[in-house]
Amino acid sequence: MADAHRDIQPVHYTAESKQWLPGPSQDRAGEHMPSFIRVVSWNVDCMRPEPDLRLDAALSYIQHQVFKCRTNRRRPEPCSILLQGVLTTAFNTILNNKWVQNFFVVIPSTTDAWPKLAKYGTVTLLSRSLRITKSTTIHFSCSESQHHAIFVDVKLSGLLDTAQAPASSESVVTLRIANTHLDPLPDGAPIREKQLKLVADALIQDGLFGGVVGGDFNAVSLNDSELVESVGLWDAWSGDDEGGFTWGYQPPSPLTPGRLDKLVYTPRPGFFVDTPKKIAVGKKYGQLTRRRWISDHYALLTKVQCVYFASDASDCDPSDHGRIQQGLREQRNIETCSLDHPLVSHSPPRSKYIIPLHPGTNSRSRRKPWKSLLRMKSSSPSVEQHSDGTRTH
Repeated sequence: MADAHRDIQPVHYTAESKQWLPGPSQDRAGEHMPSFIRVVSWNVDCMRPEPDLRLDAALSYIQHQVFKCRTNRRRPEPCSILLQGVLTTAFNTILNNKWVQNFFVVIPSTTDAWPKLAKYGTVTLLSRSLRITKSTTIHFSCSESQHHAIFVDVKLSGLLDTAQAPASSESVVTLRIANTHLDPLPDGAPIREKQLKLVADALIQDGLFGGVVGGDFNAVSLNDSELVESVGLWDAWSGDDEGGFTWGYQPPSPLTPGRLDKLVYTPRPGFFVDTPKKIAVGKKYGQLTRRRWISDHYALLTKVQCVYFASDASDCDPSDHGRIQQGLREQRNIETCSLDHPLVSHSPPRSKYIIPLHPGTNSRSRRKPWKSLLRMKSSSPSVEQHSDGTRTH
């Protein structure tokens, strides 16, 4: 059936059998359920030669420079790696990677899960510290390039401190992570809108705390600038467009550079998405006398966190919006500063705290904060930050 969700099989590697076996891994015993996840999105370029070497270099860069895993036995933080532009002929490069074998679930298990005529596609890697409950795909019937999307549901703790307060059944939430590659070319804007609408609809289904989608949006026309909000999603990028350009420099292109790659998400209370950081800028592979770009795209890195509150949204004076939102950001920075990755700047995380939309309206100007969030700031213990970086309560 066109545009229908189809179940796809994840696989995990076992050292005992030296094989990839169907289903998610079960090696999370004794671990606390994570409350956050790092998301990397990267189009690894299906057009250039040496796809196997470039993909291997991309995985090595993510392992060593993004997650600081110096050996193949070093476990990464809870994370999802969203790859686009993976050639069918290079797919096994992922399965043969030792770090991936040790710590990741790969979705899909085979390129047979891609559209029948696809020569390249998307692949999602989920760290084994995450509990996967569902994985599906949509083959875009309107795609002239055999593009598709992959969806994975994972469980996260909605608690800020999972070590001191184990997650209860109420505070465990479901996050849906989508990985997609929209159709290219300036005249493909109407097709891209249909495709992203299908993705957005899948991210706002009942039972989900929130959803995030990363990928190559091929945003090359003026109409693409309003595409994300037109389907009910929010763009995680908060700067000017030029500052977020991800394509057109590796190598310098005669075409206009652009912010083709994006991370966007569903607006809802308690859902934090950090402003994406451009990574893999200027990264090459090969010998010193023969260096080549890994990809013509930069990659993006963000942090996603879900914070569970028991009470429902309620009305409040809209004039308090700015003060409450700033207070919540400060609260998050204090409570989660120990989770910050060494790669990220030491300055407070540039995050967006999502204030809920008032029931029955999509207008941003009419957002109303939670009453429970008003109480959160006033009831939290006071924290004093010292010049040496220590904190006292």
